[in-house]
Amino acid sequence: MNHSNPHLAYRPDIDGLRAIAVLSVLVFHAFPSMLPGGFIGVDIFFVISGYLISSIIFNSLHGGKFSFSDFYARRIRRIFPPLLLVILVFLVVGWHVLLPDEYAQLAKHSLAGLGFMANFVFWLESGYFDNAAELKPLLHLWSLGIEEQFYIVWPALAVFAWKRGWRIGRFMLLLAVLSLLASIFLTRPDPIASFFLPLTRAWELLAGACLAWLVFNHRLNWCVTNTAAGNLFSIFGFGLLLAGFGLINTKSIFPGTWALLPVAGAMFLIAAGPGALINRYFLAKPLMVWIGLISFPLYLWHWPLLSFARIVYPGQSQNSIVIGAILALTFLFAWFSYRFIETPIRRHGGRKAVILLLLFASVLAVAAANIFIRDGLLFRFKDGQLQNEAIALEWPNELKSTQDCSAVFKKHGLSGLCLVADVERPANAMIIGDSHANYYFWALRDVLLQQNLNLLQIASAACMGVRGSDLLEDGKFLGCPQHIDAAMEYALENSDVHTVFIAGRWAAYISGRELRDWHTGNRDEHQVVWFDREGKQSPYIGAAALEHGLDETLSALEAKGKKVVFLYSVPELDFNARLCLTWAPNQFVKRSAPHPDCAVDMDMIEKRNLEFRHVIDNVLKRHPQVGVLDPQTLMCDDERCYGRKDDLLLYRDDDHLSLDGSKWLGRKLQPQLDYMINGKS
Repeated sequence: MNHSNPHLAYRPDIDGLRAIAVLSVLVFHAFPSMLPGGFIGVDIFFVISGYLISSIIFNSLHGGKFSFSDFYARRIRRIFPPLLLVILVFLVVGWHVLLPDEYAQLAKHSLAGLGFMANFVFWLESGYFDNAAELKPLLHLWSLGIEEQFYIVWPALAVFAWKRGWRIGRFMLLLAVLSLLASIFLTRPDPIASFFLPLTRAWELLAGACLAWLVFNHRLNWCVTNTAAGNLFSIFGFGLLLAGFGLINTKSIFPGTWALLPVAGAMFLIAAGPGALINRYFLAKPLMVWIGLISFPLYLWHWPLLSFARIVYPGQSQNSIVIGAILALTFLFAWFSYRFIETPIRRHGGRKAVILLLLFASVLAVAAANIFIRDGLLFRFKDGQLQNEAIALEWPNELKSTQDCSAVFKKHGLSGLCLVADVERPANAMIIGDSHANYYFWALRDVLLQQNLNLLQIASAACMGVRGSDLLEDGKFLGCPQHIDAAMEYALENSDVHTVFIAGRWAAYISGRELRDWHTGNRDEHQVVWFDREGKQSPYIGAAALEHGLDETLSALEAKGKKVVFLYSVPELDFNARLCLTWAPNQFVKRSAPHPDCAVDMDMIEKRNLEFRHVIDNVLKRHPQVGVLDPQTLMCDDERCYGRKDDLLLYRDDDHLSLDGSKWLGRKLQPQLDYMINGKS
């Protein structure tokens, strides 16, 4: 059977389609408001990759020449040269300009990228304590992880099906449909998992593979011979891409069904053939082809360059001229990588090149592991004050939760983030809430031990210390009652526990936004919902739900004779605390702090207070026996609230205290605690 096929020859229009994919991603990352749906360029890449690689597999199988070693050697020569260069360059640059926590994170992500596991790492990091995406220079490697995971599994499946005479087309279609259904059903309840997991993305690569199978079997030759049909496919496919760019944005429930637009659009354009209208007169133009040829290094270079600019020069990174200069550098570096590194190795590199690339990757992995294990190499800082403040930005996992509470958890069915001051004796005080309960634990722990109070923390990210309350975010509940209600029941029924501290980021729950979003008007897409004791959703939502739930919680605790202390969260900053640090690591770079005084005007804090304090005050007035601790009186004067006091950086981000800040606050609160607990003044 002769499988010569016009679709299988080199097609400049597919390089042009690559250009559309990479340009859309670049514009989205550089100027998000210009192309809110630009991130779907990655989905176009998935289809192209699935089509081209599967075409190679099918032709090799048909000729009886398929070899796993040859297949993966080709992948290594294609992927590793620019990938290793980018990781090496930014590990070197990071040494000179990144703070220790930033450098350790970069090293961790380098390891994940080298192991093609970045998508799993970023999925697991996407929680409440996570850094902003723009502070992750290798975030874009998630898509490379999905591609390579697919190509670890797919060739083996294709060979297995081929040798057993299965109907490969139907087999692929079944796999693609199952993956698409998984994406549709998982995207709404867990869009982050659906975005990053290979199971819910495989259908996009399989769509390209199915198209390759149709082409291989001459099922689409009519598109080439029938000009009208090819033109129709071409125009329709391009229209689908335009619709995707226009209709999809970061608020869309993506991938799911929305991903069908870019995937189908790419499929129709490829199926149309090289002579179709859009393909021939737009995609195959020399400029588009050139951009497509360097699209892989373009993709690899663009995000780290943008991210480093935002990290090192946060005050200038939104300047259009600066961003334009970064994009120009991106094209320059991409062309250099393609011309002098990628192309020579792909064309002339044999077995030795593959071995050398693997050895170099191993050396890079060892170097990255060393940086990560040694917490970002703090010794790079010579100034003691800067060292202390850099450490303050870190919040290791052992400060959130430990295994010391496992016995308590198992016995009483508790879950969440658990810490206990003294594991040798029962807890007689509890702090319940979200991540703000976490820093309060470290503020109160030692002070309460002096009062013979053994403090137990039960916390859950983004879950306030209010019984029956949950947070509705992006159409799904976080499941707060599972942790918080169980903790409350333990406090209510355990006679050992006589003091309960209630914590939460009250301002954000009530107002629906963070102070750092004050100037942009952005709001978090979440809403507080209260459930009654039978677990039925009540009519109370938003501020009313929090007010009703807090009132019910305080009443229940008081009815059991518990001493209750309500904890206001610390005043928020409208910037990240790392922007308080100034560092001149070398003669070429100076990380100037946009907020060297590390303070927020009291006028802004008072306006913020108007958004939420009245709700809490209404409840506290009905419970005069509840103690109240308010850090604002200690951290602010008449003019400003301060993120740095007594030569200590008090914050680790915009709303959580550092460990130094937590202990500082505990010392300042000690007189009030003495009075509340023991009646001592």
